[in-house]
Amino acid sequence: MELRDQPPKPNADWRWQQSDVDRVQEFRKCIECFLCQNVCHVLRTHELKHQFAGPRFLVRIAGLEMHPMDGVDRSRFLKEQAGIGLCNITKCCTEVCPESITITDNAIIPLKERVVDRFYDPLQTIWRALTGTSDKDAG
Repeated sequence: MELRDQPPKPNADWRWQQSDVDRVQEFRKCIECFLCQNVCHVLRTHELKHQFAGPRFLVRIAGLEMHPMDGVDRSRFLKEQAGIGLCNITKCCTEVCPESITITDNAIIPLKERVVDRFYDPLQTIWRALTGTSDKDAG
């Protein structure tokens, strides 16, 4: 899956709430210093570089995923290729960010919630079965 901006979702509302704008703008503050990647214990201590994308790249994905005009579901990519389940939320990445981006609370946790909703929530599974949508529709 390519991580690039997509055309706006069909029937997208071009009027946004200020909270949606603020959330996306927070992720754009990243100066790509990679301090978050450097302190991430999943990458450093456990050396899971080939299984876990790391906080910097998860912030980029969150910026795309949470954009009000974006309609692409990246949950399968997050689960299978980005390894979001490996993050155990120590918040060390947030603590070192020179731009004060709350990486864990505003990017990683919401992405993890989307993956859980998509693949592990029994009510969502029942709803998809009733409405005729399937897991192949995800990412």
